[in-house]
Amino acid sequence: MTLRRWLNAGDCYLFYYVNQRLQCPLLDRTMPWFTLLGSATFGLALSLATALLGREQTRLVGWQAMLALVGSHLVVRFCKGLVGRCRPYLVLPGARYLARPWQDFSFPSGHTAASFSLAVVFALNFPVLTWPLVTAAGLTGLSRMYVGMHYPSDVLGGATVGALFAYAVHSWPWY
Repeated sequence: MTLRRWLNAGDCYLFYYVNQRLQCPLLDRTMPWFTLLGSATFGLALSLATALLGREQTRLVGWQAMLALVGSHLVVRFCKGLVGRCRPYLVLPGARYLARPWQDFSFPSGHTAASFSLAVVFALNFPVLTWPLVTAAGLTGLSRMYVGMHYPSDVLGGATVGALFAYAVHSWPWY
């Protein structure tokens, strides 16, 4: 078995595990809510509210979050077109989906990139919030598999893109 087929088999196995084996009424109700944490609406609203309504130091964090969000989104859009991977609910037999079907490509997960770009920017600026923020971002990524929209490697790719943009924006000399 080639490395690529082996990785794809692992990706499908983990997808089915999260998408079907973890299935229960409680998660059917809560996972779509975690997916919303990675939505453009939530990310833009949180960034803008922090940038416009926060105290002086907090405003900078809001602008950093906005920049990380926009930058990661542009990379995600580029990668989706470049890779062209179909979403799992379109190709895997028996995959269930609980979210509105998307017609674009799967890799990387934009919701996960958005949630990690925000979580990491805020965590770098407010270290006491690191665990709750990274946990929420991780649950957003898990929710994308649970609701049938992404493979685990899509989620890992999105988390990487979001975290890297957050680190880059936070490291930029803002003075």
